[in-house]
Amino acid sequence: MIHLPLFRWLGLAGIWLMSACRLPAPANDPHLSVFFRPLPQRDTLHVEVSDETDSLAGPDTIPNRLFFNTIPRAMLQGIDYLADSSEAVVLGRYHFPLDNYMEGYWVEIRQFWFQHHSLLLYDKRRKVYTDRITLAEWYGGDGGQLLTGSWMFDFDGDGDQDIIRREIHHSMVPGRDTVLEQTEESAMLLLWENGRFKHAALQDTAEAVRRFRIRTFW
Repeated sequence: MIHLPLFRWLGLAGIWLMSACRLPAPANDPHLSVFFRPLPQRDTLHVEVSDETDSLAGPDTIPNRLFFNTIPRAMLQGIDYLADSSEAVVLGRYHFPLDNYMEGYWVEIRQFWFQHHSLLLYDKRRKVYTDRITLAEWYGGDGGQLLTGSWMFDFDGDGDQDIIRREIHHSMVPGRDTVLEQTEESAMLLLWENGRFKHAALQDTAEAVRRFRIRTFW
């Protein structure tokens, strides 16, 4: 199981400086594979954010301009705080097969204190990206934050990797005499079918919320 934590600010600055010195991917490598390592075989992949020192050795920093010129803009629109991508740091984590024709590329994007982990779906036959799935996220402001984490494993026993995604919405609501703290938790199932992840109903959402716990920061 892998936990994905926050870099400290000095570490983040160091990564940004190293990215400026790194050579871009070859022109014949449209899916940036040189920046991703093969994922060691495992039954479950747990992706979340944390406030500890990074426990994954040596994630590759993808040159900012190369990444945002390669990945279709429409695919990144769901990441709300990337309006100014020039401030982002992009880290290539791992790649792994999803079926005979599709590969997953796990990428982390950091901008200020916001963190985002996506799974990019790559079609090896067509040599194009087909989708982006949010795996983990941590962003917000003083009034509220959104925290997301995911587990990838064979949920339905068909031999494919599925996703359980957990979300926690945390908010601080001012009252007359005090501030009311509120949290709302949810769980979502994404099943791998016919080359893509499809939303499916969970039989017991409350049980999934209890079983799959996210580390919180408040």
